[in-house]
Amino acid sequence: MLKKAGVIFLLLASAAHPLLAQIGGESTYNFLKIASSPKSAALAGACLAPLYNDVGMAPQNPALLDSSMRNTYALTYLAYLAGISHSSLAGAWRAGSAGTLGASIVNLSYGSFDAWDEAGEEAGRFSANELAVGLHYSRSVLSFLSVGVTLSAVASQLERYSSYGLTVGLGARYRSADGLLNATLSFKSLGVQLKPYREDNRESLPFEIQLGVAKKLERAPLGFSASLNDLQSFSVYANAQEEDNTLNASRQGASTMTKIGRELLSHLSLGVEVAPSKYFYVMGGYNFRRSNELSVAESRSGAGFSFGVGILLKYVEISYARAIYHVGGATNHFGVVLKGF
Repeated sequence: MLKKAGVIFLLLASAAHPLLAQIGGESTYNFLKIASSPKSAALAGACLAPLYNDVGMAPQNPALLDSSMRNTYALTYLAYLAGISHSSLAGAWRAGSAGTLGASIVNLSYGSFDAWDEAGEEAGRFSANELAVGLHYSRSVLSFLSVGVTLSAVASQLERYSSYGLTVGLGARYRSADGLLNATLSFKSLGVQLKPYREDNRESLPFEIQLGVAKKLERAPLGFSASLNDLQSFSVYANAQEEDNTLNASRQGASTMTKIGRELLSHLSLGVEVAPSKYFYVMGGYNFRRSNELSVAESRSGAGFSFGVGILLKYVEISYARAIYHVGGATNHFGVVLKGF
């Protein structure tokens, strides 16, 4: 079984080779990259190695599913930027020795808009929505290693333009015997746009490779996490700043090592978790790329920072997170997890 899983990972990684240059803004269905879980958002938006289980993270890495999530359901709502709303529903079921099954529905609504024709006359209203329905499966192949796969159908309706696609996600999770160390690897959004918005204009999907590590202290209610994001492309920092010639001019004299350092940091997200009680936890994070791209020199916007809190009860978990994007706005994430139903 382990050999088969390894072969599958290698084949999909090879198939993804032509897509390694993809980065944000150069693909469609980019809503698939939005963190649906408040925990993920609080830990800088892309932590894939949580110290506390969360079925809401299954769309990001199916290997995070395990038997402890049996009959667990997560409902989340994200008040995104510019009036956009993001919601998700995820659940998991134990399939005996065969592994753990899960399913999720993710929806992004851009709202309603006034339509106007070329003559400036009002032409009614239109809406824009995107939806992903996913099936997730995970299985332990060794006592410390589990692997998972996700198959998702994606639908997008933007005014009168519609598109459909299929995506596959792969994940692996290492967990130490004492449960204090977690490491994850995921290949997200491998797939194809079956029906493009316009004929003869088939677009690529937002393929992404992510690596996460989390460590919990043995004698303290404290944990640390780090994620490396967009590993399929090295030049995320350079691409993000291409359009700003003024900034580029000021960086002309930067040393090669400085540029490499900036690039590496742009892939990094850091997080910290504190659980002073078994009923309560606090989280915080910092996303370097978000800070690089959205900070304003004349203002201390806090771009890149995020935080969250959660309340743990026997059958219910309630969480909230806030992520700061720029001086003009932040996102608010709300989540409810029902356990043992």
